[in-house]
Amino acid sequence: MTQLETTELGTLGEPVPIPSLPFAQTIDVSERTARADEPSPCLPSATSVWYSVRPGNASRLVVDLTGSTPLDPVVRVYRSASLSPGEPTFLGCASPVWNAQLALDVPIAESDVLLVQVGTSESRDGRLVVRVEQRRDDG
Repeated sequence: MTQLETTELGTLGEPVPIPSLPFAQTIDVSERTARADEPSPCLPSATSVWYSVRPGNASRLVVDLTGSTPLDPVVRVYRSASLSPGEPTFLGCASPVWNAQLALDVPIAESDVLLVQVGTSESRDGRLVVRVEQRRDDG
């Protein structure tokens, strides 16, 4: 499992690249304040860290926040708008506050470049445990 040793904040404009899957990282959210211009469907964002990932084949991307200490972790996944200007395309959201879920599972295409936004909706401290993996789409 890949783990990044980084102090990079990971913003929408400069997301932290995930080099390979599966991936795991623990983040202290106390220094990860969300920017006012970030998209925040489902819930508002108090803290935010952005990652980019290019899975390379059609499957499902699963982002799991199980083990996080804030009571309001949130994960959102987007398809990157790198080929055309504008906002990324929102694919889904999960949070115990929003839909009683700690993991988000979204279908992805071979050519997708995805943005993963993790953070909290109100809390400004605690640790997020982020796990990202690719699963075969057996459907």
